[in-house]
Amino acid sequence: MPLTEVLTFPPAPTTVRGAATKLGVDPKGDLISYGAGRTAIIRPLLPSTPLSSPHVQSHGHPTSVTVAKISPTGFYCASGDINGNFKVWDTTGSGTVKLESKPIARVNDVAWDGEGKRLVVVGDGRAGFGATFSLDTGAGIGEAPLRFPIDIRAQLTPAPLVRPQIINSVAMKASRPFRAVTASDDMTVCVSNGVPFKFASQSRKHSRFVTSVSYAPSGTHFVSAGSDGSLFLYEGSSGEYQSTIGSPAHSGTIFCASFDKTGEKVVTSGADGLVKVWNIKSGEVEKEWDFKGTEKTELGCQQVGNVWAGEEVVTLAFSGVLTVLDLGKTEPVRKIYGHQTAITALAYSPSTGEFLSGDSAGVVRRWSSEGTCYPVEGSGHSNLVVGIVPSSDGKEFFSASYDDSLKTLSTESYSGTSLSTSSIPKGLASGPSSQLYLATAKDLQLILSGKKTSSLDVSYTPTSIAASKDGEYVAVGAEESKCFLYNVKGGKFDFVAEIVLRVAITSVVFSPDSSKLAIGGADGKIHLYATSSTPTLIHSRFSFQTARVNSLAFNASGTQLAAGSLDESVRVYHLEKPSVVDTAKNVHRGGVASLLWEGESVVVSAGADGAVRKLRLGA
Repeated sequence: MPLTEVLTFPPAPTTVRGAATKLGVDPKGDLISYGAGRTAIIRPLLPSTPLSSPHVQSHGHPTSVTVAKISPTGFYCASGDINGNFKVWDTTGSGTVKLESKPIARVNDVAWDGEGKRLVVVGDGRAGFGATFSLDTGAGIGEAPLRFPIDIRAQLTPAPLVRPQIINSVAMKASRPFRAVTASDDMTVCVSNGVPFKFASQSRKHSRFVTSVSYAPSGTHFVSAGSDGSLFLYEGSSGEYQSTIGSPAHSGTIFCASFDKTGEKVVTSGADGLVKVWNIKSGEVEKEWDFKGTEKTELGCQQVGNVWAGEEVVTLAFSGVLTVLDLGKTEPVRKIYGHQTAITALAYSPSTGEFLSGDSAGVVRRWSSEGTCYPVEGSGHSNLVVGIVPSSDGKEFFSASYDDSLKTLSTESYSGTSLSTSSIPKGLASGPSSQLYLATAKDLQLILSGKKTSSLDVSYTPTSIAASKDGEYVAVGAEESKCFLYNVKGGKFDFVAEIVLRVAITSVVFSPDSSKLAIGGADGKIHLYATSSTPTLIHSRFSFQTARVNSLAFNASGTQLAAGSLDESVRVYHLEKPSVVDTAKNVHRGGVASLLWEGESVVVSAGADGAVRKLRLGA
């Protein structure tokens, strides 16, 4: 039976300090696109839209994605990354690549023409700072730099004071005759006539880096925004300066400026935590939202990107939170949360059907069964979350982190209870009566009612820990290629047996009836043992992974074993038929970090791409 992806809970956009994050939107304003790690993401904005294909799509890149823009037709998406890789891929089918190139050293922005047939790519490079493409042929359609040639610098008035530098943003006039306008670190705004594109004029109104340019849909004018907080309006064809909007528009860097579909309003997002909608005719602010104090840090409140989605504005905070704004309301319509970094822990609440996930930055999120994400309020972790486990009654959870703490939380908030672990946690497991078993770099700890009741110093390096549901055994995997079995019925760790393998142990799990112990290794093999005072090997035939096994989970009946691997795959093995394996490949870019079962037929996985996915067995 195949493993079929049924839902994808997307990651949040990646943000970089001091830089704008580019957002795209489909023609209907229903879908938004952005870069998240090494993946270009398309996701719906409306909570009523199911988080499944074709509403959620992802396309992988070799390195971190900087921009993803959907074409005006909605049939393609163009994306680029920090190594200059540029792709145009199909959004209506299986993500087939239409165009692929590496024109420059780093891609910062992409612009489509109004027909969806021509593209301009800009960023950084040795030979030039941009490139132009025809979607139909893949050929260039003008000068690559899209800025003034160095040999005519002396002829420009006023003469440039600095050498050409990185281009941060590009916009194209939607209608013929085409124009392309660019914004760069040398404080210039350059206009190129096309097609073919050729340098036409330049402006140096900004006193610091120019971060964003945007064309009105009619093409009659465009705006530029910069690190000096200024917003300038230009004539659309000649690039002639017309007026200054605001005095200044923001008190700090303006990361993004975008026109609405009428071309009469511009929305700006700034480092001062403000989002403003400007009337370009009057030069006055029509609407303003203040995001200062909405995040835990001042940096997290900075608004680093925006886009119009129909009549609404979508703005992006540095923390990765997407906020949907309505011009007729003072409060946000809704907020869209997710993970910006790799997910490292995953837990499930059967009583509510919700999930908790923790990532490498210490952020914990709550997910509904349909994929709506919520923040977990309170004083959380400040470093990588090693594990999240439920209590025996499922009413509360416990999380351990590299910040050397063990915290208690519900699906909505941290309770305030925190226990110092005295050493870096390596794994966390729960017993049948809410006992917690914590493996740290130095010892094993038994915790009950928020207090450490017993501990055992160890000479090996733990990597993972699991507890049997009958409360009798605890298994600890180690880097020294050994798995140690302890009896914990007496309220302490009594050594029982030592299982020796040839590679480091990376994951351990007991079956629901506690009769079997599955051990995953760094070589991708899974060894199945019968649990007893003298563990015996049943077999080691579950060996289809090609890299480290990061997570193992039995279904509730104990008849199937799911395995998540660094090779980006999820596999389900059948205990009664060891030769039968159900596989889903390329599930999480960068590897699967954690997985669990929802019922008997759905595997929920999370990984290095910051996404959570549901895979159905036999669909």
